[in-house]
Amino acid sequence: MASSTLSNFTTTATALSNLILVSPQATQGYQPISPSVLVGPQAPKPPALLFHYEGEQTAALESDITDHYIEDNTAIQDQIALRPVMVTTHGFIGELNDVVPINSPILQAALQKLTVLTAYTPELTTAALIAYNQAFQAYQIGASAVNSAISAWSSINGTGGENVIGPGGISSNTVNIFNGQVANNQTKQQVAFQQFYAYWQARWLFTVQTPWAVFQNMAIQRMRAIQSAETNVITDFEVSFKMIRTAASAVTTPAVMEGRAANQASGPVNQGTQSLAQENPVDQKSLLLSAYPSLEVA
Repeated sequence: MASSTLSNFTTTATALSNLILVSPQATQGYQPISPSVLVGPQAPKPPALLFHYEGEQTAALESDITDHYIEDNTAIQDQIALRPVMVTTHGFIGELNDVVPINSPILQAALQKLTVLTAYTPELTTAALIAYNQAFQAYQIGASAVNSAISAWSSINGTGGENVIGPGGISSNTVNIFNGQVANNQTKQQVAFQQFYAYWQARWLFTVQTPWAVFQNMAIQRMRAIQSAETNVITDFEVSFKMIRTAASAVTTPAVMEGRAANQASGPVNQGTQSLAQENPVDQKSLLLSAYPSLEVA
């Protein structure tokens, strides 16, 4: 009896700990931040960029530490400069995937998070999963039908085809960086690449969510889009973000200034008008003879 009671308590404790550990959290992804010079502070944010599958992520912290060699041939370190934080992430975009639409985060969270509570799983869980799969299949079929219709209509009108990136970069008519919309009929891989390209070209900053913390003021330093030789429906995106740090500007007015600082800080003075011609021109011959009397010839 005691062993059975202990087992029940253990099962309950494990289930509750799972409930605490897998509490759903809002996925922020890679959120572009609109520059304040372009939009007001109350402007809506563009949609966050999300991968279908997250790969390896790294966060690098580095310092530059000085080495000054002294007379006894040893080095002393008296300065530490902190380099900007570097975050590198891998993400996969696939044409065929089982990712729930972004507008249904609650359904996805319920499916992925609550199934670990086996001690509290109701008998209808299997039926609920079947209903979920059927609903998602219907969504995929509907999305494929819409994409096929758009592709056919674009072909008829002659407005289809791939977007072109020229020497001047990608056109603002191709990618609207304020809402993330990509023009023309594009694949999921093309949409993801062109969105990253447009934000990189516009030098926008990002708020990047990592497994360890959320980093702000991150700019795209490097991006690699890799499509392996085995398939043409999956692209591996390798994106490196670097934190941007700016110095604050300060204007001071010292009370006492000397030397050149005093001259530069002095106000303008009206000295009137003055002619460039000299009032009393110097007799160059008399000046030369006074310095060298031996030059005078009788």
